[in-house]
Amino acid sequence: MIQENIKTVRANMAAACKRSGRNINDVTLIAVSKTKPVSMIEEALSTGTFDFGENKVQEILEKKS
Repeated sequence: MIQENIKTVRANMAAACKRSGRNINDVTLIAVSKTKPVSMIEEALSTGTFDFGENKVQEILEKKS
């Protein structure tokens, strides 16, 4: 599910960049991992998504381990 969602988001990003004349390489997808289990983060990582947003430092540190 995560992989399909990220694929859709990336396609939407590419289309928006094309419409606006922006380079897709100038845009960063930041996945929100707040309250999500590590298994979902690992699935996102498998798609090449490496930027994540969290509200609490301690939460991301726990997930990083």
